[in-house]
Amino acid sequence: MTPVAQSRSVRLCRALLLGLGLALTNHEAASQTRSPIQFAIAAQPLASALDAYGVTSGLELYYDGDLAVGRRSHAVEGRLVPEDALRDLLIGSGLVARATGPSSFIITLDPSLRSRNASHQSYFAAIQSRVSQVLCAHAETRPGNTDLLLQLWISSAGLVQRAQLLDPPGGEMRESVFAAALRGVPIGAAPPSELPQPVTMAILARAKGEPTGCGGASTTAER
Repeated sequence: MTPVAQSRSVRLCRALLLGLGLALTNHEAASQTRSPIQFAIAAQPLASALDAYGVTSGLELYYDGDLAVGRRSHAVEGRLVPEDALRDLLIGSGLVARATGPSSFIITLDPSLRSRNASHQSYFAAIQSRVSQVLCAHAETRPGNTDLLLQLWISSAGLVQRAQLLDPPGGEMRESVFAAALRGVPIGAAPPSELPQPVTMAILARAKGEPTGCGGASTTAER
């Protein structure tokens, strides 16, 4: 298992695809209940600014480390709601943040600035549909009360070659359950050329009393 930095700001080694996620609950509304806190983050290289933001806010940020290279943050000063502070910090960077849970965000390129590859988007949807089906078929892998980030490697034959949980709750034993369930699963077609790998999916926790999103409930891709 590749180690992941144990910090509030986790830089993924490859592209983190916001267009892929098991959107099982709306965390956006819940996140708005957070109280304002004091921020004092100067304009600086984006990676260090995000680290500072994570320490101050106590929130987890997931993003491709390459996205921060050569980018600078906007200064954030004053008493602000954490979501507003993060939005201000990213001003002018070409990046946007979206809540993936009650205490976590994914940072990606602003969709309005990103040229979308139609064949990739179609394949991401196929991966999402197939992986959702497989995870829902096993009690041990159905979405629960914890946000998960799952990385997948797809072979040239269109099979899931490898699956890995990032910083899995429950450690390697939990990860092995996901890996065993997904290994060899056919996506239905060979991946398009230059598909960024590994593909990373955000499996969002469900709120208390909310259905799992399995068993007929629709699962939609984040846009």
